[in-house]
Amino acid sequence: MAPACRAGEEAAEEPDLVLGSNRELVVRDVTPERCDLAEFGIGRDDGLLPSVIDTLSAEVETGDTRLSLRLLPPVGSAPRRELDALLQRLRQQARDAGKQAGRGLWRRYFLVRDAFASLGPAAVLTVHRSQGSTFGEVYVAGDVFWPEDAVLRRQLAYVAVSRASQAVWLMAERPSAEDQTLWSQVLTAGAEAME
Repeated sequence: MAPACRAGEEAAEEPDLVLGSNRELVVRDVTPERCDLAEFGIGRDDGLLPSVIDTLSAEVETGDTRLSLRLLPPVGSAPRRELDALLQRLRQQARDAGKQAGRGLWRRYFLVRDAFASLGPAAVLTVHRSQGSTFGEVYVAGDVFWPEDAVLRRQLAYVAVSRASQAVWLMAERPSAEDQTLWSQVLTAGAEAME
């Protein structure tokens, strides 16, 4: 389990599986955090400054699972530059030390790297990639790929629309009359299939 998540054994699911999935995460709270890298074997005497990284901690929820995550500092911020430089120095020291002597350095490198979770806004997914996932709101691009096969087209639209638990938004610039008719037919067929 990555140390970025502090749920420990009390988590109902493996945090890495939750974070690596397509599931919707709801951010409940974000607070400042100072991460002391001494807990990962990084000290000022190593010449690997800094030993404390200012970042944020986020309380997130997905279904019944609540997780506390230490977040990567924002790209371009001073703490992120410090963390990136630290990781680069650790990586170089591990390479220079060789296979046997570098093992401890590689361990520290991975512990520090994995101590921070990357959490960002929702990503764009293909319909196929979204299968098995549920999201509060789903936005479907108006220029989605429409296969010639009407059955496959209905199946794709059904999967896309059925991912939503609250609302579906069909996004498009001024749709042509043909696109409006196509969407209407697909959604009507999908609603009838769900009944």
